[in-house]
Amino acid sequence: MRRLVWGLLLLSSWQFSAQELYMPRNIKKAYENGTRDLSGAPGKNYWQNKGIYNVDVKVDATTKMVSGKETILYTNNSPNSLNELAIRFVNNLHKPQAPRSGMVSKDFLTSGLHIKSFVVNGEKYNVNSENWGTVEKVKLHSALKAKTKSEIKIEWEYPLSVQSGREGQIDPETFYVAYSFPRISVYDDYNGWDMLPHSDRQEFYNDFNDYSFAITAPKNYVVWATGDFLNPEAVLQSEYLKRFKTSLKSDKVIHVATEHEMKSGKVTKQNKWNVWKFKASHITDFCFALSNHYAWDASSVQLKTKRASVQAAYKADGKGF
Repeated sequence: MRRLVWGLLLLSSWQFSAQELYMPRNIKKAYENGTRDLSGAPGKNYWQNKGIYNVDVKVDATTKMVSGKETILYTNNSPNSLNELAIRFVNNLHKPQAPRSGMVSKDFLTSGLHIKSFVVNGEKYNVNSENWGTVEKVKLHSALKAKTKSEIKIEWEYPLSVQSGREGQIDPETFYVAYSFPRISVYDDYNGWDMLPHSDRQEFYNDFNDYSFAITAPKNYVVWATGDFLNPEAVLQSEYLKRFKTSLKSDKVIHVATEHEMKSGKVTKQNKWNVWKFKASHITDFCFALSNHYAWDASSVQLKTKRASVQAAYKADGKGF
């Protein structure tokens, strides 16, 4: 009988302890504040911050430099005043001193991001980005108040890496330009600023933002990018504009431009530089690519509420296509 009683006590003790799972303090605080719910759904007090990015970026195919300027309208939906801004630039992974998850070749390395100008709500900051990693904080002279909007303006430049992985030079005249702009890191309800450095292994944690990009590319370079292509009439010659517009209403694959046509200089308007404009809303990132010799195919897919354009740029002799 005594053994039976002890057995029942041990069983009930085990069941009680098994139900009391450890909860990290920051997560527990989020539940207490009502920003998270035990069901997994957002809590009644949940919030996210948001940025509206207007970006002008230029890619120099000769120097392999990317330069740009951006205006960010940043909404602090949090209940806190922000005395710092955390700025994330993933491509600083290419700097020699950046922590990485593995060995890289010398062609992977670059000098990284150079901040030329940094302005918050009209106030200029002297920012030295020479020793920046993939995410760094800027101490603010005036806090960004809770439930307010702020304007951040940044000018920058960085070199494209010779070795391409997630981004960089695919070949000397084809570039995949991802993570090309400094962004405001995530400020959330359980960790505050996301200061985890990128080491080339993990994926990305970004706010849901709105992006408008004006991409300046050399003559004869076609640009493919996230979002809606806003100004095809301004950058494409008439025949290729016609083919592109046909693809927007077609279920079939349209050959917008062959490799030969791309190389012949017939596809884009013959300005020294062309400005390609794109827009995408409520997404976590924006990237683009450009080439003067990749073949270009296009089609579209009918969704419930709209028809979505699908673009493919590829090396003509590539086995994948």
